[in-house]
Amino acid sequence: MKRLVFLVEGDTELLLINKHVIPFLYRKGFNNPMQAQKIVTNRKMNKKGGVINYEYLKNDMLRVLAQGNVIITTFLDFFRLPGSFPGYTSESRKVELIESAVSYDMGENPNIIPYIQLHEFEALLFSDIRGFEIVVDKEKEIAQLAAIIQKYDNPEDINNRPQTAPSKRLIDIFGYDKVSDGELIMDALGIEIMISKCPRFRSWIEKIEFELNQDALHQ
Repeated sequence: MKRLVFLVEGDTELLLINKHVIPFLYRKGFNNPMQAQKIVTNRKMNKKGGVINYEYLKNDMLRVLAQGNVIITTFLDFFRLPGSFPGYTSESRKVELIESAVSYDMGENPNIIPYIQLHEFEALLFSDIRGFEIVVDKEKEIAQLAAIIQKYDNPEDINNRPQTAPSKRLIDIFGYDKVSDGELIMDALGIEIMISKCPRFRSWIEKIEFELNQDALHQ
C-alpha cells in the first residue's frame, strides 16, 4: 500500500490538507497512510515553506520519491508562482501547461500529481458566504464579500492581479489573517462545498482518488 504525501507551501495549506482533504479521503474509504508537509527551502537551517522555487520542490519530490512506495502531490498557489517552474506562464488559462511540464520533468511518473491552485488558496474560501459569516460581523463587509461570490460562479476565476487576488480582497475588506481566519472559514465551509464550487480543485481530488484506487487494485 502506497503512502500519499502532500507537498505544500505554508501553514494554511497544511490545515486544509490535514483537517479537510485527508479526512475526506478517509471517509471515501481509502486507508492509505497520508501526510502533508511543507516544502524544504533551506535544509541546513531547517527552513520550510514560503516562496517555493522549482529547485526546492523538485528536491523534495525526489527525496520523497526515493523512499519508495509513495504517491506525491503538490498544492501550490498560481498567484506569484516563480518563473523558475518548467513551462511557466503568467496566463491562468494555461496553468495546466506548468503542471504538465513539471510532470514531464519528473519523468511523467504516474505517482506524481502536480497541482497548482487557481489563483491561490483563498479562492476556495469564496465558495460560500457562510464561511465569512463566522469571522465577519459587519453588514457592509458581508455585502462586499457576497457581491464577489455572486459575480464569480467559479471562485477560481477571481483574477490574480496583485490588487485583486483573493487574499488581497479579503485583507482590504476585513483585515483577513491567513492562518487564524483561514482555518475558521474552512471549518465553517467544509470541503464538500469547496469541491462542488471549484472545478480545478475537484479535478485534483478526483486524480488523487484515481491513483489511490489504482494502488488498491494492485494489492
